[in-house]
Amino acid sequence: MLIAIEGIGGAGKTTLADRLEEWLKTRRLSIVRTREPGGTRLGLALREILLTKGGKVPITDALLFAADRAQTYSEVIRPALEKGKIVISDRNLYGLIAYQGFGFGLPLEAVDELNRLACQGLYPDLILVLDAPAALARSRIAAQDVDRFDRLGSEFQSRVRAGYLYAAQRDPEIAHVIDASAPLEDVVRSATQLLSARLRITQRPSNRPDHAAR
Repeated sequence: MLIAIEGIGGAGKTTLADRLEEWLKTRRLSIVRTREPGGTRLGLALREILLTKGGKVPITDALLFAADRAQTYSEVIRPALEKGKIVISDRNLYGLIAYQGFGFGLPLEAVDELNRLACQGLYPDLILVLDAPAALARSRIAAQDVDRFDRLGSEFQSRVRAGYLYAAQRDPEIAHVIDASAPLEDVVRSATQLLSARLRITQRPSNRPDHAAR
């Protein structure tokens, strides 16, 4: 199973990933954690570029994010799934839709195609979108953790938030929006309930839902 946790910076993705990993390990399940960007050696180099300087133009950033995703799917995600492991990804394909599509205005058709190529026909089984107002999310980010996207202001972050919600509503079979402004234990409870329901499915869906990755 591939679980993707999505949302704007400060929504609580990494915290939820930590809690889900702990919850799954108590059930003696084998877990692999990854993140985007930065899930591979190449990804770490791309992360440094993307989160500090970037490509200066949105299409360059989109191509670099897609390259990171393709490498992560090839090196980390697909091999782990083939071994029967559960993969938790801190960000996944919705980031390109939200940031490069809604945030910077790249055509969604182009973004969808980049995601299709990068994911190589393998899409998340469960996508948890942590939704929080931009101001609240920003207040949670420690000063040392702010990247160049976090510094773009509340108007940009609000567009990105709308992009995540748009992406989720296109994938109703696999994507679920969780109110990230709620207390942490409520967020974790909602996520584990959704994950429990998915774990009852004994085999992966064939390929993807009609709207996955768009």
